[in-house]
Amino acid sequence: MRFREPPEQDQEAEAITRLVDARASDTPPGAGEAWAERPEIRRQVAAERRVARELRTGGPSAPDRLITAVQSQVRDAYGTASARKRRDSRRSWLGGSAGWRPAVAVGGLAAVCAAIVIAVAVSGGGGGGPSIPAAAALAFAPSTGASPSTRSATLLDASYEGVTYPNYAKFSVPPSGTRSDRIGGRPALTVFYRLPDGTRLSYTVFSGAAVPLPSSARSVVYEGVSLKEFSTSSGLSVVTLVRYGRTCVLAARTRPDVVLGLAAAPVLEQRAA
Repeated sequence: MRFREPPEQDQEAEAITRLVDARASDTPPGAGEAWAERPEIRRQVAAERRVARELRTGGPSAPDRLITAVQSQVRDAYGTASARKRRDSRRSWLGGSAGWRPAVAVGGLAAVCAAIVIAVAVSGGGGGGPSIPAAAALAFAPSTGASPSTRSATLLDASYEGVTYPNYAKFSVPPSGTRSDRIGGRPALTVFYRLPDGTRLSYTVFSGAAVPLPSSARSVVYEGVSLKEFSTSSGLSVVTLVRYGRTCVLAARTRPDVVLGLAAAPVLEQRAA
């Protein structure tokens, strides 16, 4: 299977990332080229360097509107602590009933199917290159590394290929582990988080150029942030975006708006810097 080349804007984003990451004592890749001297490129590089400096010293605070919106979505999806306790109690009571078993069986079947996808993706089988759905299936995979520590109110002490993973503590979504994989031959790092009801959220960053989107992905603008969203047969809500030229994939078995809000949060925090 042949994959299309990344679009011109993604190639330019990667080049801008290299300019931003270059130390002052280095000759940045692309320096001196006509495109790098364009006023809009110089402004973007300067702005991203300013954000990088601020993030190293703790980072900007999240906009109140964003915190309120995401907290509301998480609360709507999972309810208050007392409501969760009542729901868990009811589920426990239903555990011995005939009506409850099919749901468990369906969930187990979805997990088995996802495990097959993970095995094929990580082994590089299936005849294709890096795949966003395969990265999403890692939401069902076990952690192989420890949970990252916290760097600041907005960031974890974990980064990959120029992307620093967000700290979602303000949304009551803590990190829970990590794992490294090769997905369709492409290295990737995943940080796992735990939603308020215990559901796992995976945040995978691919190395290299932007990964082609699946045909089922649709464009969504959330709080002004352009994202791509789709769902899988295993019940995952998946959101993907390109940050600093790298494809990021968030996935969890929860409502799509919860994943959209968490995907948009670090982008909005950067814009507020």
